[in-house]
Amino acid sequence: QPGGMRREADYGAQSGSGAGWDALRNAPTAAADAQPASSGIPEGFDTEDFLRGAKLAYNRLQASWDRRDLDDIAQFTTPEILKDITQQAKEDPGPSRTEVLYCNASVLSVTEEKDRSVATVFFDVLMREDAQADAPSQVREVWHFVRTGTEMWRLDGIQQVEM
Repeated sequence: QPGGMRREADYGAQSGSGAGWDALRNAPTAAADAQPASSGIPEGFDTEDFLRGAKLAYNRLQASWDRRDLDDIAQFTTPEILKDITQQAKEDPGPSRTEVLYCNASVLSVTEEKDRSVATVFFDVLMREDAQADAPSQVREVWHFVRTGTEMWRLDGIQQVEM
């Protein structure tokens, strides 16, 4: 993907919604419609609010990556993901330009573990990473978010979905 952030097969997804996106609330968002999930969601989980935050995170990561702003990325990623992205930035110091044209997301599952919550989100995105390209590219990914207690959700893994 020319100029774009490299998508690994798996960045290592290791180890209630409501708030949890505080550091991203002022980020610009792409217009998108949320698809409600049908199962795997605990009762009382605010899927709509969570997806708004997840889309903010997606767009914010693209914009911060374009600037190679690792300090901003650190605000909403786990240390393991930040380490991977930092390595990519060393290999490709940029900057770059990514235009997200369409971002659709759906929650695949939310699980409560003993000390944290894990949410899995499918993103179907149309983006342009090369201004010279005839057509934008479609990117399909599964992102894993985690949070402990009422802390902010953090990106903990990205998996490329083969089309």
